[in-house]
Amino acid sequence: MSEPVPAAVADQASTYLGDLQTLLKAQGLHTRILTQPERLPRLRVINPGCASLCEVIMAAPVEGEWSFWWSWAEPITPVRDAAIAARRIGHVLTPAAHQFA
Repeated sequence: MSEPVPAAVADQASTYLGDLQTLLKAQGLHTRILTQPERLPRLRVINPGCASLCEVIMAAPVEGEWSFWWSWAEPITPVRDAAIAARRIGHVLTPAAHQFA
């Protein structure tokens, strides 16, 4: 079992995720911040045109630097680059174009 997350850290993560949430909503994606006591909050992101395209994003500090993280524990960008993170998340949640010969 992991250690409880201090409230101040969870609050900071919520702030960063809220900023990212605003950018993702502007792209037409559906978002919801998920919280649980003593855990880092997460941001659920869904493409409303294709609900199977969804992701859960976290904001967490590593060695003092806050970053956004994919669900598979890969960093997306530092939180200061929220606009870049939003574009990358939007790209991942966009269906590939289908071409037929």
